[in-house]
Amino acid sequence: MSDQPTTPADLAGARYETTVRQQAAKLRDELIKQTIEDMESWLKAAENEWTAAHPDKPFGSPIPPQEVEQYRAKVRTEYFEWVVPAFERYLTPDPDDIDPVIDSLRKIEGMFEGQADAAGNFTGASPALSRINDVRTDMAAWEGSFKNNFIDNFLTPLQSIVPNQRKLVSLVRGQLECNKIIYIRYRAAVLKLLEKGIHATQMLNNARDPKAELWGTLIACAIGTALGAVTGGWGLAATAVLLDAGGTLAQGLIPNPPETNDLSAPTAVEVGIKITQAMNALDHDTSEQERLVANALNEITGMLENNRSKAIFANTAGNFSVAAPQLDDATGKQITDGAFRPAN
Repeated sequence: MSDQPTTPADLAGARYETTVRQQAAKLRDELIKQTIEDMESWLKAAENEWTAAHPDKPFGSPIPPQEVEQYRAKVRTEYFEWVVPAFERYLTPDPDDIDPVIDSLRKIEGMFEGQADAAGNFTGASPALSRINDVRTDMAAWEGSFKNNFIDNFLTPLQSIVPNQRKLVSLVRGQLECNKIIYIRYRAAVLKLLEKGIHATQMLNNARDPKAELWGTLIACAIGTALGAVTGGWGLAATAVLLDAGGTLAQGLIPNPPETNDLSAPTAVEVGIKITQAMNALDHDTSEQERLVANALNEITGMLENNRSKAIFANTAGNFSVAAPQLDDATGKQITDGAFRPAN
Protein backbone atom coordinates (compact mmCIF):
# COMPACT_ATOMS: atom_id res chain seq x y z
CA MET A 1 0.00 0.00 0.00
CA SER A 2 1.22 3.48 -0.77
CA ASP A 3 2.19 5.90 1.96
CA GLN A 4 -0.63 7.54 3.85
CA PRO A 5 -2.12 10.39 1.79
CA THR A 6 -1.01 13.80 2.97
CA THR A 7 -3.38 16.73 2.78
CA PRO A 8 -1.81 19.47 0.60
CA ALA A 9 -0.89 22.57 2.61
CA ASP A 10 -3.45 24.78 0.87
CA LEU A 11 -6.23 22.37 1.81
CA ALA A 12 -5.23 21.84 5.45
CA GLY A 13 -6.00 23.54 8.73
CA ALA A 14 -6.28 27.28 9.21
CA ARG A 15 -4.90 28.05 5.75
CA TYR A 16 -7.82 26.31 4.05
CA GLU A 17 -10.38 27.87 6.41
CA THR A 18 -8.97 31.36 5.81
CA THR A 19 -8.96 30.88 2.04
CA VAL A 20 -12.57 29.67 1.97
CA ARG A 21 -13.81 32.59 4.05
CA GLN A 22 -11.82 35.15 2.08
CA GLN A 23 -12.83 33.77 -1.31
CA ALA A 24 -16.47 33.38 -0.27
CA ALA A 25 -16.53 37.02 0.88
CA LYS A 26 -14.94 38.05 -2.41
CA LEU A 27 -17.52 36.05 -4.37
CA ARG A 28 -20.34 37.67 -2.38
CA ASP A 29 -18.92 41.14 -3.01
CA GLU A 30 -18.47 40.45 -6.73
CA LEU A 31 -22.05 39.21 -7.04
CA ILE A 32 -23.31 42.35 -5.30
CA LYS A 33 -21.10 44.62 -7.39
CA GLN A 34 -22.05 43.02 -10.68
CA THR A 35 -25.76 42.91 -9.86
CA ILE A 36 -25.73 46.64 -9.16
CA GLU A 37 -23.21 47.85 -11.74
CA ASP A 38 -23.97 45.58 -14.66
CA MET A 39 -27.02 47.17 -16.24
CA GLU A 40 -28.37 43.92 -17.58
CA SER A 41 -28.15 42.17 -14.24
CA TRP A 42 -29.41 45.15 -12.27
CA LEU A 43 -32.40 45.96 -14.48
CA LYS A 44 -33.53 42.37 -14.52
CA ALA A 45 -33.33 42.13 -10.73
CA ALA A 46 -35.05 45.47 -10.19
CA GLU A 47 -37.82 44.75 -12.69
CA ASN A 48 -38.49 41.40 -11.08
CA GLU A 49 -38.76 43.06 -7.68
CA TRP A 50 -41.00 45.84 -9.01
CA THR A 51 -43.32 43.50 -10.86
CA ALA A 52 -43.70 41.21 -7.85
CA ALA A 53 -44.36 44.13 -5.52
CA HIS A 54 -46.80 45.95 -7.86
CA PRO A 55 -48.95 43.39 -9.68
CA ASP A 56 -51.55 46.13 -10.30
CA LYS A 57 -49.18 48.34 -12.33
CA PRO A 58 -48.99 48.06 -16.14
CA PHE A 59 -46.06 46.00 -17.40
CA GLY A 60 -43.03 48.22 -18.06
CA SER A 61 -44.10 51.05 -15.77
CA PRO A 62 -41.18 53.29 -14.64
CA ILE A 63 -39.80 52.45 -11.20
CA PRO A 64 -39.75 55.40 -8.78
CA PRO A 65 -36.16 56.45 -7.85
CA GLN A 66 -36.72 55.87 -4.12
CA GLU A 67 -37.82 52.29 -4.78
CA VAL A 68 -34.84 51.74 -7.06
CA GLU A 69 -32.59 52.74 -4.17
CA GLN A 70 -34.47 50.39 -1.87
CA TYR A 71 -33.68 47.57 -4.27
CA ARG A 72 -30.03 48.58 -4.36
CA ALA A 73 -29.89 48.43 -0.55
CA LYS A 74 -31.61 45.05 -0.61
CA VAL A 75 -29.02 43.71 -3.05
CA ARG A 76 -26.20 44.99 -0.83
CA THR A 77 -27.59 43.56 2.42
CA GLU A 78 -29.84 40.61 1.58
CA TYR A 79 -29.50 39.07 -1.88
CA PHE A 80 -26.14 37.40 -1.43
CA GLU A 81 -25.79 37.06 2.34
CA TRP A 82 -26.15 33.30 1.86
CA VAL A 83 -22.79 33.00 0.10
CA VAL A 84 -20.34 33.04 3.03
CA PRO A 85 -22.40 30.77 5.36
CA ALA A 86 -23.02 28.35 2.48
CA PHE A 87 -19.30 27.93 1.86
CA GLU A 88 -18.48 27.81 5.57
CA ARG A 89 -20.30 24.46 5.58
CA TYR A 90 -17.31 23.16 3.65
CA LEU A 91 -14.86 23.86 6.46
CA THR A 92 -15.64 20.36 7.74
CA PRO A 93 -14.97 17.49 7.60
CA ASP A 94 -11.24 17.91 8.07
CA PRO A 95 -9.40 15.15 6.15
CA ASP A 96 -6.71 15.02 8.84
CA ASP A 97 -9.18 14.18 11.62
CA ILE A 98 -9.04 10.55 10.54
CA ASP A 99 -5.21 10.36 10.77
CA PRO A 100 -5.08 8.98 14.36
CA VAL A 101 -7.25 6.01 13.37
CA ILE A 102 -5.21 5.36 10.22
CA ASP A 103 -1.97 5.58 12.23
CA SER A 104 -3.31 3.15 14.84
CA LEU A 105 -4.31 0.64 12.18
CA ARG A 106 -0.88 0.97 10.55
CA LYS A 107 0.78 0.18 13.89
CA ILE A 108 -1.50 -2.82 14.44
CA GLU A 109 -0.76 -3.98 10.92
CA GLY A 110 2.96 -3.79 11.67
CA MET A 111 2.50 -5.86 14.82
CA PHE A 112 1.04 -8.68 12.73
CA GLU A 113 3.95 -8.80 10.32
CA GLY A 114 5.91 -12.02 10.24
CA GLN A 115 6.65 -15.18 8.29
CA ALA A 116 6.93 -18.92 8.79
CA ASP A 117 9.73 -21.13 7.45
CA ALA A 118 9.39 -24.62 5.93
CA ALA A 119 9.66 -26.22 9.38
CA GLY A 120 6.74 -24.18 10.67
CA ASN A 121 8.83 -21.82 12.79
CA PHE A 122 7.20 -18.40 12.83
CA THR A 123 9.14 -15.17 13.11
CA GLY A 124 6.96 -12.30 14.19
CA ALA A 125 7.67 -8.60 14.01
CA SER A 126 6.46 -8.10 17.58
CA PRO A 127 7.65 -9.92 20.73
CA ALA A 128 4.11 -11.13 21.35
CA LEU A 129 4.02 -13.01 18.04
CA SER A 130 7.48 -14.45 18.68
CA ARG A 131 5.97 -16.21 21.68
CA ILE A 132 4.27 -18.59 19.24
CA ASN A 133 7.62 -20.25 18.63
CA ASP A 134 8.49 -20.11 22.31
CA VAL A 135 5.33 -22.05 23.13
CA ARG A 136 6.14 -24.58 20.43
CA THR A 137 9.56 -25.04 22.02
CA ASP A 138 8.06 -25.34 25.49
CA MET A 139 5.59 -27.97 24.27
CA ALA A 140 8.48 -30.14 23.07
CA ALA A 141 8.98 -31.14 26.70
CA TRP A 142 5.52 -32.69 26.76
CA GLU A 143 3.80 -35.56 25.01
CA GLY A 144 0.38 -37.14 24.69
CA SER A 145 -2.79 -36.54 22.69
CA PHE A 146 -3.51 -33.19 24.32
CA LYS A 147 -0.09 -31.90 23.34
CA ASN A 148 -0.54 -33.03 19.72
CA ASN A 149 -4.02 -31.53 19.58
CA PHE A 150 -2.77 -28.24 20.97
CA ILE A 151 -0.02 -27.95 18.35
CA ASP A 152 -2.03 -29.21 15.38
CA ASN A 153 -5.37 -27.54 16.05
CA PHE A 154 -4.36 -24.39 17.89
CA LEU A 155 -0.70 -23.39 17.58
CA THR A 156 -0.14 -24.12 13.88
CA PRO A 157 -3.43 -22.51 12.74
CA LEU A 158 -2.65 -19.53 14.98
CA GLN A 159 0.49 -18.65 13.09
CA SER A 160 -1.32 -19.29 9.80
CA ILE A 161 -4.09 -16.78 10.48
CA VAL A 162 -1.71 -13.96 11.42
CA PRO A 163 -1.15 -12.93 7.76
CA ASN A 164 -4.93 -12.94 7.23
CA GLN A 165 -5.45 -10.70 10.24
CA ARG A 166 -2.77 -8.36 8.97
CA LYS A 167 -4.44 -8.24 5.55
CA LEU A 168 -7.77 -7.54 7.19
CA VAL A 169 -6.34 -4.56 9.06
CA SER A 170 -4.71 -3.39 5.83
CA LEU A 171 -8.03 -3.50 3.99
CA VAL A 172 -9.79 -1.45 6.65
CA ARG A 173 -6.97 1.07 6.69
CA GLY A 174 -7.19 1.36 2.92
CA GLN A 175 -10.87 2.23 3.06
CA LEU A 176 -10.23 4.95 5.62
CA GLU A 177 -7.39 6.34 3.52
CA CYS A 178 -9.81 6.52 0.59
CA ASN A 179 -12.23 8.35 2.86
CA LYS A 180 -9.50 10.88 3.58
CA ILE A 181 -8.77 11.26 -0.13
CA ILE A 182 -12.46 11.92 -0.76
CA TYR A 183 -12.40 14.81 1.71
CA ILE A 184 -9.16 16.17 0.28
CA ARG A 185 -10.75 16.28 -3.16
CA TYR A 186 -13.88 17.72 -1.62
CA ARG A 187 -11.87 20.67 -0.34
CA ALA A 188 -10.03 21.06 -3.64
CA ALA A 189 -13.36 21.18 -5.46
CA VAL A 190 -14.65 23.84 -3.07
CA LEU A 191 -11.69 26.14 -3.78
CA LYS A 192 -12.02 25.51 -7.51
CA LEU A 193 -15.72 26.33 -7.38
CA LEU A 194 -15.01 29.60 -5.56
CA GLU A 195 -12.33 30.52 -8.07
CA LYS A 196 -14.52 29.79 -11.07
CA GLY A 197 -17.56 31.43 -9.47
CA ILE A 198 -15.61 34.66 -8.93
CA HIS A 199 -14.27 34.57 -12.47
CA ALA A 200 -17.68 33.85 -13.99
CA THR A 201 -19.12 36.82 -12.09
CA GLN A 202 -16.31 39.15 -13.12
CA MET A 203 -16.73 38.12 -16.75
CA LEU A 204 -20.15 39.79 -16.77
CA ASN A 205 -18.41 43.16 -16.94
CA ASN A 206 -16.20 42.16 -19.84
CA ALA A 207 -18.55 40.68 -22.40
CA ARG A 208 -22.23 40.14 -23.02
CA ASP A 209 -21.42 36.64 -24.19
CA PRO A 210 -19.15 35.33 -21.40
CA LYS A 211 -16.92 32.43 -22.19
CA ALA A 212 -17.94 29.12 -20.63
CA GLU A 213 -16.87 28.64 -17.03
CA LEU A 214 -16.70 24.98 -16.16
CA TRP A 215 -16.43 23.12 -12.91
CA GLY A 216 -16.13 19.37 -12.49
CA THR A 217 -17.32 16.93 -9.90
CA LEU A 218 -15.13 14.64 -7.85
CA ILE A 219 -13.57 11.41 -9.03
CA ALA A 220 -13.94 8.48 -6.65
CA CYS A 221 -11.02 6.45 -5.41
CA ALA A 222 -9.91 3.76 -7.84
CA ILE A 223 -12.40 0.91 -7.58
CA GLY A 224 -11.60 -2.78 -7.86
CA THR A 225 -13.60 -5.89 -7.03
CA ALA A 226 -12.93 -7.38 -3.63
CA LEU A 227 -11.87 -10.70 -5.15
CA GLY A 228 -8.98 -8.95 -6.77
CA ALA A 229 -8.01 -7.19 -3.58
CA VAL A 230 -7.77 -10.10 -1.12
CA THR A 231 -6.68 -13.71 -1.07
CA GLY A 232 -9.20 -16.28 -2.18
CA GLY A 233 -11.37 -18.25 0.16
CA TRP A 234 -12.45 -15.43 2.46
CA GLY A 235 -15.99 -15.43 1.17
CA LEU A 236 -16.29 -11.85 -0.06
CA ALA A 237 -19.07 -11.59 -2.62
CA ALA A 238 -18.00 -11.15 -6.21
CA THR A 239 -20.11 -8.01 -6.36
CA ALA A 240 -18.39 -6.41 -3.36
CA VAL A 241 -16.59 -3.17 -4.05
CA LEU A 242 -13.48 -2.10 -2.17
CA LEU A 243 -11.78 1.23 -2.73
CA ASP A 244 -8.09 1.23 -3.57
CA ALA A 245 -6.25 4.16 -2.03
CA GLY A 246 -2.98 2.92 -3.52
CA GLY A 247 -4.42 2.96 -7.03
CA THR A 248 -5.79 6.43 -6.46
CA LEU A 249 -2.47 7.79 -5.23
CA ALA A 250 -0.70 6.22 -8.19
CA GLN A 251 -3.03 8.14 -10.50
CA GLY A 252 -2.32 11.41 -8.70
CA LEU A 253 -3.90 12.57 -5.48
CA ILE A 254 -5.97 15.34 -7.01
CA PRO A 255 -6.31 14.74 -10.76
CA ASN A 256 -8.01 17.30 -12.94
CA PRO A 257 -11.73 16.51 -12.75
CA PRO A 258 -13.89 16.38 -15.86
CA GLU A 259 -15.32 19.85 -16.51
CA THR A 260 -19.06 19.47 -16.77
CA ASN A 261 -20.77 22.41 -15.05
CA ASP A 262 -21.09 25.75 -16.88
CA LEU A 263 -21.24 28.71 -14.49
CA SER A 264 -21.61 31.39 -17.15
CA ALA A 265 -24.93 33.25 -17.29
CA PRO A 266 -26.35 36.58 -18.51
CA THR A 267 -26.72 38.04 -14.99
CA ALA A 268 -24.96 37.82 -11.64
CA VAL A 269 -28.11 36.47 -10.01
CA GLU A 270 -28.16 33.59 -12.48
CA VAL A 271 -24.46 32.93 -11.85
CA GLY A 272 -25.32 32.68 -8.17
CA ILE A 273 -28.04 30.17 -8.95
CA LYS A 274 -25.62 28.07 -10.98
CA ILE A 275 -23.13 28.16 -8.10
CA THR A 276 -25.75 26.76 -5.73
CA GLN A 277 -26.51 24.02 -8.27
CA ALA A 278 -22.82 23.17 -8.44
CA MET A 279 -22.67 23.06 -4.64
CA ASN A 280 -25.58 20.62 -4.61
CA ALA A 281 -23.78 18.46 -7.16
CA LEU A 282 -20.64 18.48 -5.00
CA ASP A 283 -22.63 17.45 -1.93
CA HIS A 284 -24.31 14.63 -3.87
CA ASP A 285 -21.05 13.31 -5.33
CA THR A 286 -19.33 13.34 -1.95
CA SER A 287 -22.26 11.59 -0.32
CA GLU A 288 -22.10 8.87 -2.98
CA GLN A 289 -18.40 8.36 -2.32
CA GLU A 290 -18.98 8.18 1.43
CA ARG A 291 -21.57 5.51 0.68
CA LEU A 292 -18.96 3.49 -1.22
CA VAL A 293 -16.64 3.60 1.80
CA ALA A 294 -19.45 2.59 4.15
CA ASN A 295 -20.46 -0.28 1.86
CA ALA A 296 -16.87 -1.50 1.65
CA LEU A 297 -16.47 -1.48 5.45
CA ASN A 298 -19.82 -3.27 5.84
CA GLU A 299 -18.70 -5.87 3.31
CA ILE A 300 -15.47 -6.50 5.22
CA THR A 301 -17.39 -6.75 8.50
CA GLY A 302 -19.89 -9.19 7.01
CA MET A 303 -17.12 -11.36 5.60
CA LEU A 304 -15.32 -11.42 8.96
CA GLU A 305 -18.46 -12.27 10.91
CA ASN A 306 -19.38 -15.03 8.46
CA ASN A 307 -15.93 -16.62 8.65
CA ARG A 308 -15.66 -16.39 12.42
CA SER A 309 -19.18 -17.58 13.21
CA LYS A 310 -18.82 -20.71 11.07
CA ALA A 311 -15.43 -21.59 12.53
CA ILE A 312 -16.45 -20.94 16.13
CA PHE A 313 -19.71 -22.89 15.77
CA ALA A 314 -17.85 -25.88 14.32
CA ASN A 315 -14.86 -25.38 16.67
CA THR A 316 -12.45 -25.57 13.76
CA ALA A 317 -9.68 -23.31 12.52
CA GLY A 318 -10.95 -20.54 10.24
CA ASN A 319 -9.38 -17.73 8.29
CA PHE A 320 -9.35 -15.45 11.33
CA SER A 321 -9.79 -17.67 14.38
CA VAL A 322 -8.57 -20.98 15.81
CA ALA A 323 -10.39 -23.83 17.49
CA ALA A 324 -10.33 -24.24 21.25
CA PRO A 325 -7.72 -26.94 22.05
CA GLN A 326 -8.72 -30.01 23.99
CA LEU A 327 -6.71 -28.66 26.90
CA ASP A 328 -9.29 -25.90 27.18
CA ASP A 329 -11.81 -28.19 28.88
CA ALA A 330 -9.59 -31.07 29.94
CA THR A 331 -10.41 -32.76 33.26
CA GLY A 332 -7.85 -33.59 35.88
CA LYS A 333 -8.46 -37.30 35.33
CA GLN A 334 -7.79 -37.02 31.60
CA ILE A 335 -4.48 -35.32 32.30
CA THR A 336 -3.43 -37.80 34.99
CA ASP A 337 -4.38 -40.67 32.69
CA GLY A 338 -1.50 -39.64 30.43
CA ALA A 339 -3.13 -37.54 27.72
CA PHE A 340 -0.78 -34.71 28.70
CA ARG A 341 2.46 -35.70 30.44
CA PRO A 342 6.13 -34.69 30.54
CA ALA A 343 8.26 -36.29 27.88
CA ASN A 344 10.80 -38.86 29.05
